[in-house]
Amino acid sequence: MVFQNLLTYTYGLFNSVSVDKAKFQAIKAFLKNPVIYAFLFGVFLHAFSIRIPEYIWTPIKNTSNAFVAIALVTLGAQSAFLKISRFSLPLILSLIGRLILSPCIAYIIILALKLDGTIAQSLFIASSFPTSRNSSLFALEYGNHPEYAAQVVLLSTVFSMMTVTTVIFSAHMLFS
Repeated sequence: MVFQNLLTYTYGLFNSVSVDKAKFQAIKAFLKNPVIYAFLFGVFLHAFSIRIPEYIWTPIKNTSNAFVAIALVTLGAQSAFLKISRFSLPLILSLIGRLILSPCIAYIIILALKLDGTIAQSLFIASSFPTSRNSSLFALEYGNHPEYAAQVVLLSTVFSMMTVTTVIFSAHMLFS
């Protein structure tokens, strides 16, 4: 999960920002993201075994819990105006890549690393999750095809009802 979020908030964010900006402006916008500094601060605290006091940790947890709700409301508002009249080739390829190709690649990596049991199951299942709502939020914030990103998130979430169920069943059969 940490790797997935780190990848989203580094490469994914930089990729989204750099579409219509020069490299220096993209780097400047990238460095404005507080998630990177929070990650580095968290690594620092962990490396030196510094515990965060409860009176500070409680508001952080509450804010963290509220983020999911705010992100979903934002995605819902963005999706309310979607007009999916046809499935474009990039949309279809995005859905196939995220919901079918990702678990296949994960399966190959799991076999190559000779993982098994609960670790293999959890990694295999995590590889089948729908496209992150964060990608839609980045696209909206930086004006990088927000309607397309919202379509991918919405449709991958809808189709993931079938694909994630299949992957969970397969994970149980393959790695028990």
